[in-house]
Amino acid sequence: MGSASATMTALSEVMQTAFTQVQTDVVEMVKMALPIGLAIMGLFLAIRLGIGFFRSVAN
Repeated sequence: MGSASATMTALSEVMQTAFTQVQTDVVEMVKMALPIGLAIMGLFLAIRLGIGFFRSVAN
């Protein structure tokens, strides 16, 4: 019975470590991708607003 408890404790620790590592990796990927995504979104927004502005000036 003690061996099963020790195995479950070890398994629990391994799973906790694995999930913590996955969380860290995902956060790092988001930190890396966010500035690029914001720059692309800003570019498209500027183009869209610029087109709207020039259409209103032309009319």
